[in-house]
Amino acid sequence: MNNQKYLPLLLSTVVLALSGCAVQSGDDVAVMSRQLQSVTTQSLQHPLSKTEQETAAARVRDLLQQPLTLKQAVEIAILNNPDIQAELWSLGIAQADLRQLSTMPNPGLKITRETGGDGRTELEFGFNLLALLTLPTVRDLAMQDYSMARLATAQRIALIIHNTKLAYWHTVAAAEVLTFVEKVQQSTEASAELAKRMAATGNFNKLQFLREQSFLSDSTLNLVLARQALYSSREQLKRQLGLWQQDQLLKLPQQLPPVPKTIEVQKNREQINAKTAQQSLDQRLDVQLAKMQLTRLADQAGLTRATRLVNVFSGEVAGNLQHSDERSYSLIFELPLFDAGQHRLKRGEAQYQQAVAQATSIGIQARSELQQSFYNYQTQHDIALHYQQTILPLAQQIAEENQLLYNGMFISVFELLADARSQIGAVTGTINANRDFLIATAELEMAQIGTPGTDFPAPLLQPTKSSAGGH
Repeated sequence: MNNQKYLPLLLSTVVLALSGCAVQSGDDVAVMSRQLQSVTTQSLQHPLSKTEQETAAARVRDLLQQPLTLKQAVEIAILNNPDIQAELWSLGIAQADLRQLSTMPNPGLKITRETGGDGRTELEFGFNLLALLTLPTVRDLAMQDYSMARLATAQRIALIIHNTKLAYWHTVAAAEVLTFVEKVQQSTEASAELAKRMAATGNFNKLQFLREQSFLSDSTLNLVLARQALYSSREQLKRQLGLWQQDQLLKLPQQLPPVPKTIEVQKNREQINAKTAQQSLDQRLDVQLAKMQLTRLADQAGLTRATRLVNVFSGEVAGNLQHSDERSYSLIFELPLFDAGQHRLKRGEAQYQQAVAQATSIGIQARSELQQSFYNYQTQHDIALHYQQTILPLAQQIAEENQLLYNGMFISVFELLADARSQIGAVTGTINANRDFLIATAELEMAQIGTPGTDFPAPLLQPTKSSAGGH
């Protein structure tokens, strides 16, 4: 019995079985939404159809009808920021690469027509057996590459959301400062006008008059700077929210939320148990990415060792179209006389050791960032609470006492106005300290995710090229 006639059928069956295994990457949006829970409870959305896009646009318009909370600002950014949508589309590119790398290379076909003799026509059919044998491993590596690409995308989206939070708090604080500076400007203008009239009647000397004009000049400059600060921060917020034509609809709260009296802190951060510390590190996407990179390079090193002596291994079937019984089979492989794959092994080993060093560096940096963000969060809370409970109340009590002295005609109106101006530092300091605490809160949340860090040098695997017939 001639078994050669079953060889093409057997190979075809194996090829179809391997090439038919579909690669499922899962629900990317849902996966990344879970990965971003420490920075936002809002689920990512990737509107694809026209109906979904119209629904998202309608939701943005509804949110803009009222003063935005931080949560609503983040929701608008997720729906409307083109950078976030571009990151989600990048997963489509990565998914296409995954499917390409998981697909068998096309076979080669060669038709030869002889001009002399009996003018016979020969057909040669060839395919890459090495790609066929290594396809399962290549698929696993490609899936690991895709999972790392998804983690990196989640990191970049987390950074966009984080920047949206910073822009939101800066804008609300700038608006609150501007409101106070405008009130100070009104009282300073009134004081300067009164000084001008008294100087004209001879009841005010020149030094007192110039001092009031100097106060007015400083107040005017502060007003210009406050307006510019609000304009700049507002424009930054609009960019983060992806607003263009709807920017005039943007409404914000008139002031920052009050500082909480207590926050959940651990009394001694240095004595945190090892298990909790490791859990905090494991939640960071950059640490997860580093671990996945090590696994991927180890698996790739295994593939390199398995194929180090064989770079080309293909099979061919040839036959005469006029005579079906004239058929030949051939296997083609490369002789490892000069290149035995030792350089590829050394390169893979160097890449793995590089990734180990990078993973160690990321672990050190991640732990340090978590500690630093926590201490900054606790310190900014203490400062903001001190302003809110001590500095600002003292300034208000002094103002009340001066008002009583003025009512009893113990001090002049100019002394009363001068005291009001002295409260500028207390009020603006309170607002800025509150803003810095809220920013520190966002920084602590971001530290639990990990900012985009080292770009690992190992590229995506390249699809194995097919081996055409006619060797």
